[in-house]
This record gives sequence, C-alpha cells and structure tokens, in this order.
Amino acid sequence: MKKKYLFFYERLSKEDGDDESCSIGNQRRLLLRFQKEKDEFSDYEVEEFIDDGYTGANFDRPGFQKMMVKIRSLYGNKIVVVTKDFSRLGRDTIDTVNYLEKIFPFLEVRYIAVNDDYDSNDYPYGLDFENKFKNLINGIYPMQISYTQKKIKMEEAKKGKHNGPIPTYGYCYTEDREYEVDWEAATVIQMILDLLEQRKSYKFIIEFLAEKKIDPPSIYLTRKYGVKLSKVSRKPVWNRVTIRKIARNKTYLGYSVRHTVESCSPGSKKTRVVSKEQQVFVPNRQPAIIRLEQFDNVNDWLDDRAEKGKHKGTKCHRVSALYKKVYCMDCGSALTRRKDGNYDVYICLDKRENPLSSCSFESIETVVLETAVFEALQFNMLLFINHQKRMVKSLKNKPTEPQEEVSRFKELLETENYQKIRLYEEYKLKLFSKEEYINRKKILSERIDELSEKITEMEGIVCRWSKADYILNSEYARFVKKFNGEKVLSPDLADAFVEKVYVDEKHNIKIIFKFQDDIEKILEAEAV
Repeated sequence: MKKKYLFFYERLSKEDGDDESCSIGNQRRLLLRFQKEKDEFSDYEVEEFIDDGYTGANFDRPGFQKMMVKIRSLYGNKIVVVTKDFSRLGRDTIDTVNYLEKIFPFLEVRYIAVNDDYDSNDYPYGLDFENKFKNLINGIYPMQISYTQKKIKMEEAKKGKHNGPIPTYGYCYTEDREYEVDWEAATVIQMILDLLEQRKSYKFIIEFLAEKKIDPPSIYLTRKYGVKLSKVSRKPVWNRVTIRKIARNKTYLGYSVRHTVESCSPGSKKTRVVSKEQQVFVPNRQPAIIRLEQFDNVNDWLDDRAEKGKHKGTKCHRVSALYKKVYCMDCGSALTRRKDGNYDVYICLDKRENPLSSCSFESIETVVLETAVFEALQFNMLLFINHQKRMVKSLKNKPTEPQEEVSRFKELLETENYQKIRLYEEYKLKLFSKEEYINRKKILSERIDELSEKITEMEGIVCRWSKADYILNSEYARFVKKFNGEKVLSPDLADAFVEKVYVDEKHNIKIIFKFQDDIEKILEAEAV
C-alpha cells in the first residue's frame, strides 16, 4: 500500500531582505494553514525541509538536496511538495522549470505553490504561459539584486572602505572599522620582506619561519578571530604561495585593495580573479607596514626570477586539459604540471613548496593521467550511446499518449469501485439474494484486480519511458553527441564531463564526474 507524504519546503535568503512575509516562520504558518484547509491532506505524513540563508539562484542547498534524496528513496509512494510560491522553490528560470516539467513528473511528485495558485495536477502537460512568465520574473530578480549589490560594493571600494568580516593579515580593526597595524603579524611581514630583499629562497624562508614556530596567516587569523577557514587554508604550514602573496600585496603600502574577485554568475558560489586593471586601489587608507623602496626592490627581483623561470623550460606550455582539476589524495593539495627531464609530469604543490610536508605523493606522468581520464570518459560515452540505441528502439513502441492510457484505466477502476459500493447498497435494500450478491461481487472484484494490475504495469512503462525521455534530452546527452569521436583529452572535453580528479601515491586515480546522476541511472539500467 502506498504511503502519503506532504513535504513542506521553506527557503529564506539575504536577497529577501527584511520582508516578514518571507520569513521561515511565516512560510511555516501559511503551509500549515494550507494543509488544515485541505481535507485530502489530513492523513498525509508531514515533513519540513528548510534552507535559511541560501539563494534561490541555484539548487545547491542542503535542505533542498536532503528533500530530493528523501523523494528518491520513497519513489512509488504518494509525495506532494508544497511551497509558499514559485520563488521559494527557486529563482533560476531554467533549473526551476526543469524541476517542474521533468524531474518532479519523472519522480511522480505533485508540486503545489500556494500563493501562486499552482497545482501540477492541474497542468498535466507542463507549465502554461502565465506560470512560465512568473518563473522568468523570479529569475530576473536575483540578477537585479546582484547588480545593485555590485554597484554598492563598487562605490564602497572606490571610497576605500573595509567591509570584510576579518581584516587583512597584518592589520586589525578600530572601533570605526578602520585599519590599524597588528604589530605581531606586521613583524612577521617585515621579516619576510627583509629575507626576500636578502635574496633568500622560498625554501629557506619556510624553514626559518617553521623553526621560529610562527603560524601562517590562516592559522593566526583563526586563533585570533575564531573564524572557520576553508579546509585548504587551514593547513598549518607556510608555502611559497603565501609568501609570494605577502610580498606582492599593496595593502602593506597603505593601499585599500578591493574588487579582487567576483562571482561568476548571480547566486553562484564560484568566483573568478579580477584582472589588476579592474581592481580598485585607493592610496593612504591605513598605515604602511613596509617601505615603497623595499617593496619595489623585492618585486623587481621576483619578476626577474619569474621571467628566467619561463625560459628554463621547467613549466609545460601546452594548455593542460585538466587545469585546476587534479588533486593529491594524500594531502588534498592541487597537483601542477612541470617538466622533469624529458618527462611531462604532475607533482604535488605542497610537497614541492613545503620542505616540512609529510606528503608521500610521487609525480605521475601527464600522459598516464590524461590517458586514464580519457579512457574513462570514452567508456561512459560508449555506454550511453549503446544504451541510447536501445532506448530509441523501445520508444518506437510507445503509445502516443501513455499517460492518457493510465488515466483512462484509473477512471475505469474508479467506476468499478463505485459499482462495488452500489452493489452492497442494493443488497442491503434486499433487491437481490445473498447468493446473487456474492456472484456479482466476485465478478466486480476480478475486474478491479485486473484493472489494478494493468495500471501498475502501465505506470511502470510510463516511468521507463519518462526516464528514457529525460536521459535522451538531458544536457549529458547533448555533450555526448558533441564530443563523441574525440581522439584526445582536450580542455573542452574535460570541462564538459570532469569535476575533479584525485591521485594517490600509488597512482590510483579517482574521477569525480559531472552528470554523475545520469551516469548512475544508465549503469543501473545496464545492470538490469
């Protein structure tokens, strides 16, 4: 017997501002009132999923993803998802429509947006123009918010205002949120610049700082301000990247340096580095820690070293297909390509840059790594193409309107059940004998069982066809069609299919694919 579930989904983000109508509490009250007013949901099991502080511009939200995991685990039961309105579900037009017209129907989920007076049961053929327009407006909203926020931040940047949660290493905030020198950290910065001015190597400086038991900036700021920094930045070691960033940071000359990174798209957590020409530099915003002459001297020397390094041929000039995608499974650091004699290899940055590193990773030849990734991609694409051929063949036998067939059988079943009730009522009125009642009831029960089996069979067929339609029309299918026939691992091919690649000291390779759900569905189908 199918169980019944009513899932309340509530979301609030910073973009909603101080609007009380959007609060989690108000959303909860509205959804509870909706359930109370609808008798059909009185026997449904209610569960609440909340995302507080998450943008609607994408679906990378813990509460929503938890709900989707629960939905998939309960497939085959009656599931209804309810939100206050469309915007609570999502503000990304394309992804929201994809959930409403593909994913939810595929998972047999009924969706209701209370304030928008929308019930997916009323729209068996997908969203109408009015509701698609509503979603379009919802998609424009975060873009407008993002534009406004960027404009405000840029104005603040031009004024040199400091608005970060913690100050730059070497400074601390005054009561007026201005920078003043943090002498403990400033002494370390000056020490690093002095050593670089003496032409000491990165390795020497790292060993010197470790010997003095001086915390790197990430650990120092965590200890001082109690902030939770990223997993990568919490490594308790100095490295050449950190030292180089300190040496090249104009903040220590008294500049306010702003607009160094920006989001890739509205609502996205991914950021990109802004070119130096677009960054905002405001002079004399705080006391300088280092002298201009020393800064120029050190940076001229670092520029000369970088230029000489280019001509030594130690770096690989071929564009890496797996640029910023390869990581050490041992320590989590990024792997980078280098020339090692006649070989093009990937090496661990932490092991190379940190003389105190405990990482045991040994270099792996680029051709070995890229070949392994390429063969895995080829296997997945070939698997999809073969599966696609079988799905296309099966779809040739698909009725024009399979869902209408299911609806017709359900109507017949409803009629037979009604006849069964009427039969009992007529028997109680003594319109016929008990024996005749038993015979008629038996015939009706057999017809009801046959119809129930037929409906179950047809729903299974519809589910398989829906799955086939979803896979055949997915973005994954589009990329397979585009890149099928590639002979080498190109940057475009890797960007399309590969999220991350991990390599351990024994050169075992773990690939995190994009479209992992689609690949798993195909593998499941192949296993049946």
